[in-house]
Amino acid sequence: MFTRVFATAALFTCGMIFGSGFAQADGAADLGGRLTPLGAETSGNASGTIPAWDGGIVTPPAGYARGGDYVDPYAADTKLFSITNGNLDSYRENLAAGQIALLERYADYRMDVYPTRRSCAFPASVYEKTREGVGKARLDPATHDLVDALPGGFPFPLPQSGAEAMWNHRVAFEGIARSVLGTTAVVSAGGQYVPLKWDELRLSNFYNPERQTFGDLGNVQLKYLSTYIAPARVAGEAYLVHETLNGERNAWFYSTGLRRVRRAPTLSYDNPVSGYEGLGASDQLYMYNGRLDRYDWELVGKKELYIPYNNYEFAHSKNSVRDLVGPNFPSRDATRYELHRVWVVEATVKQGTRHIMPRRTFYIDEDSWRVVAADMYDGRGGLWRYQEETTVNAYDVPTCFGFGQALYDFQAERYILDLVFNDDRRPDFHAADSVTDDMFEVGALRKRGTR
Repeated sequence: MFTRVFATAALFTCGMIFGSGFAQADGAADLGGRLTPLGAETSGNASGTIPAWDGGIVTPPAGYARGGDYVDPYAADTKLFSITNGNLDSYRENLAAGQIALLERYADYRMDVYPTRRSCAFPASVYEKTREGVGKARLDPATHDLVDALPGGFPFPLPQSGAEAMWNHRVAFEGIARSVLGTTAVVSAGGQYVPLKWDELRLSNFYNPERQTFGDLGNVQLKYLSTYIAPARVAGEAYLVHETLNGERNAWFYSTGLRRVRRAPTLSYDNPVSGYEGLGASDQLYMYNGRLDRYDWELVGKKELYIPYNNYEFAHSKNSVRDLVGPNFPSRDATRYELHRVWVVEATVKQGTRHIMPRRTFYIDEDSWRVVAADMYDGRGGLWRYQEETTVNAYDVPTCFGFGQALYDFQAERYILDLVFNDDRRPDFHAADSVTDDMFEVGALRKRGTR
């Protein structure tokens, strides 16, 4: 069941997108009271299965050391129940279409449900900038590009359209600079895979404290540099992206075969991802990335959904990537589900444009503004792909972040387990001293690839 929970009575038309700042400003007083500082409902639900938000986790629990595994603050929780093929109908209303498909397709697929813990939290500075920026953000009604906003906070805590909700996901705070070394497993039907290992640096311009106005951003949201380390067939390939706020992103690719840098205009939309064997589109990375201009976006309302949450067990280094990868889906023993409220956004391909996935449904966690699950449909209207993120509060920042994403292709009967850090060092969200702007210059790309 969907509920429509909007701070103001807004008209959901493209023509109103530019004017939605006025409606946002009317509801700003609710932030930090009836609503959390980011616009979620502070209160729990009527049945008590979703508790009130109490501020989340803002300091690390005892035993945590920076750079090590995140200590599970909810290790004492016991499982409430499991959702299986046998009892699916009892929970269908609170499941995504992709989750239902997995439960119907695989008899051994299950979802272990635990008490809901609204752990997500962010720095006070992000809350302050979010409140200060209410009513300032604007979207282009034709392209859904961001044409004005106050840097340093979530631009639309009181979204009036699907595009506004998606922009909160696009610019979600994940620290100012980070360095990660991760693994992607492109899994065959029998459970075999060759680890795709990569090293990524990311620098957020949008949350740089020196950027005080939208003009200060120079139309750059963030910069990231990703280098493949293994296997040998892709080792040394490197991608540099300057993600823009409006207009096409700027991207470059270093080819080890050609030993030169060239533009990478295809690193976007539904173009395939190198090494993913045709199982994932470029804009599926990080659940959704890039421009919104090929879709019409409808903010359907809110729904209570069982989603992966507080997956400290899944993210722990005691579980290797090999431990997590199964023949048809990642380990059920290591994945924790909770009932949370999510925003539901329907994306339908615009008339006159194209995308291999003409319709997509995104589920956005109300407390973090992260897309935590997504259903994707083919041109005939059939469910084609599903992906979900295993979320963890990186409380040393604090920020909520995906420590693992599963991308399922029901037609190929295969899946990808992406963004896994268990076999490598923990993500470093405090890399501002070592990750600097000059590392994202085009001239540095070739050096990175041949390192």
